[in-house]
Amino acid sequence: MSTPTAHTLDGKVVVVPGGTGNVGEGIVRAFLKAGATVVVPSRSQSRLDQLVKLIGPELAAELKTVAAAYASFDEADKLATKIAAEFGRVDHVVASVGGWWAGKALWQTSEEVWEKVFVDVATSHMALARSFVPRLSEDGSYTTIAGFSAAKPYPAAGIVSMQGAAQLMMREILSAELKGQRRVNDLILGPIINRSRPGGDPSWLTADQVGEAAVKVASTPSIANEHVILDTVDDLDKALARTGG
Repeated sequence: MSTPTAHTLDGKVVVVPGGTGNVGEGIVRAFLKAGATVVVPSRSQSRLDQLVKLIGPELAAELKTVAAAYASFDEADKLATKIAAEFGRVDHVVASVGGWWAGKALWQTSEEVWEKVFVDVATSHMALARSFVPRLSEDGSYTTIAGFSAAKPYPAAGIVSMQGAAQLMMREILSAELKGQRRVNDLILGPIINRSRPGGDPSWLTADQVGEAAVKVASTPSIANEHVILDTVDDLDKALARTGG
């Protein structure tokens, strides 16, 4: 198995929208261990403060937090401009935005829930992509994090599946339009063991293992324009065994 080393991404600037979340925390930790400077934006200062504590003093020196929103095109543009100006570059972005929702059939879904679960999350992903992709360094990458429901219907969570499917198509369109100028990928996750769900099937990945996979994708030039499926630990082993090129 080939795992990222502590110096894989020395000198690189990595932006992780959604880095304060349950899965995002593991992604942030993995990039910090790989030597990157990691920038995490959030409109919630309390969640940023919590993330710093969770990461711990040994790694937090290269963790940079930004109290800012990215829910609209304008907000995301301002955020990307600020980060590029302050850090001088943006090498990789890993967008871990959104969460799980399940409750009712499509025909029972309220407009309020539709706006929150589908429209707001889809808009954030679009806003981040259009703002950060043009600012990526020449050898940079953009990765979106999606759940397993994006690739298959999940009853009573249909609007999550629909949003995830739209997100995957957004990535495919970006790849088609960029034509190899930048690498764009997505990670499609199965159930994840994290701080809110500390137990689970032994085959499930942890949030930190998702982070290892994200580092591998960002640091491996041959991984480009792909759906990287990470349902189980076996899938992770296959991903980490990939070589550069």
